[in-house]
Amino acid sequence: MGYSDSNKDGGYLSANWFLYRAQKELSRVADECGVKLRFFHGKGGSIDRGGGTSYRSLRAQPHAAHDGRIRITEQGEVISLKYSNPVIAQRNLEQLTSAVIAVQCLPPSDPVAAKLSRWEAHLDQLARLSFDCYQLLIYQTPEFVEYFWQATPIDLIEHLRLGSRPTRRQATTDIRQLRAIPWVFAWTQSRHLLSAWYGVGHALHEFTRQDSGGLAKLRDMYQHWPFFRTLIDNAEVSLAKTDLRIAAEYAAQVRSPAVREKIFGLIQREYNLTLKLLLDVTERTTLLENQPVLAQSIRLRNPHVDPLNHLQIRFLARWRRANEQQRTEPLRRLLALTVNGIAFGMKSTG
Repeated sequence: MGYSDSNKDGGYLSANWFLYRAQKELSRVADECGVKLRFFHGKGGSIDRGGGTSYRSLRAQPHAAHDGRIRITEQGEVISLKYSNPVIAQRNLEQLTSAVIAVQCLPPSDPVAAKLSRWEAHLDQLARLSFDCYQLLIYQTPEFVEYFWQATPIDLIEHLRLGSRPTRRQATTDIRQLRAIPWVFAWTQSRHLLSAWYGVGHALHEFTRQDSGGLAKLRDMYQHWPFFRTLIDNAEVSLAKTDLRIAAEYAAQVRSPAVREKIFGLIQREYNLTLKLLLDVTERTTLLENQPVLAQSIRLRNPHVDPLNHLQIRFLARWRRANEQQRTEPLRRLLALTVNGIAFGMKSTG
């Protein structure tokens, strides 16, 4: 199950929904044909690459471990964080195991079973709205490509060769040829986190605009459907980690004022819309109100991550102006340290 590339192609909400729907349909066909089925989940550590809390994610997707069979891959740094300590490793394995057992042995609650087909139709509508919004910005707005290559440190990420594979499938600036890992990494480093929430606000807004009882339906889905609740909660975490104040400083690196103002303006409007609609649906007043420990963790980390972003912006501009002789080893090492520090502070390498 390709969480990363599907997210890059269609955005967070639509990717998660279409993967859910594919697993459900494949499970149905496998049962009809008497075929044993096991899904291999290619999950990353970040939410926009399929990450998130293991137990909640599996409980929210009853078809992910069909007949109790499942296979999962996790990124190297996630393996280190989750399994290098025996106690933490045991806890993570317990969460995975208990989630698979619970999916097999515990039937869905009555509200879920009674309303599931209706909720799935609603989410299909939301996914298509989100998909159109995401595609409009990423692939149908000509100025977006220029913004991406100048307002994120993607060229630095390519130069440092941090991944195990080339960042692009072909030597071109076409975003379609860029692999999902550097795509997510660039947005995380620049604090946009665009790939983890963009399109969600538009979809929720349009749904409530087109249906007079839309907000009540969304709240009902959030309260009683684990899949939708996990989807919204993960988007909320991504919004909480996003810092458009820092992102605006990266946007200032875009040479064309018209491009900068247009694209960053679209991003800012969608962020504000997503923030408002998420709080409306969850009936909370602030982000992560239901996860105070995580909220505090982000508040404590940010003062240490922010200076690294400022350093990266300053010296990235110098590195971009320099010729090969001026790109000295101390400068390259300094920029590499900012990349590593931001990744560690944001708990994400893409």
